[in-house]
Amino acid sequence: MARKKIKAEPWVDEGRDPLELIARLLVGGSYRVPVEGRSTLPPLGSSDIAAAVALMPNALEKHAALAVATRAERPAIAHLSLLAYGPVASLVVQARPRPLDLATPGDRWRLRLVIFDAAYELVWPERRQTWAALAKAAKMRRGTYCDVHRAATAVLQAALNDGRREFHGRLFITDYRCD
Repeated sequence: MARKKIKAEPWVDEGRDPLELIARLLVGGSYRVPVEGRSTLPPLGSSDIAAAVALMPNALEKHAALAVATRAERPAIAHLSLLAYGPVASLVVQARPRPLDLATPGDRWRLRLVIFDAAYELVWPERRQTWAALAKAAKMRRGTYCDVHRAATAVLQAALNDGRREFHGRLFITDYRCD
């Protein structure tokens, strides 16, 4: 039986993860991208990183990539979860049966709590808590919490992957189109 060949992500081919580069270059130091030979590309600088991040058009992707790369604290994660509220709310409204009724203020607040928990877990996976404890803190049933958390995680993970790809294109591809 022949196996399907899975196409690797673009940053895997080069051996450099764009988020790792952001993290290393945002923190001061003497980090240089290793190059072969004397007449190859010049090393990346913090201005290259800043320009690539500034050219990213989607705010959710930009903030997700920066939050993960810099291991952001709670205020930055709260801003990320605020940006993710719209896409996650549309997923929750489309779900059948609806886990939350977003017409009520209490359920909208619960959705914000779940999105924050999912964003915090994305940035700090080693500080993960059980869904039962998080559901109890949000005053939700565990099953409902799990459904909403899965939707929030899917949106945030997609934004992070798209942000990685976008940052890679802005940084490493010289003739990348500015939209």
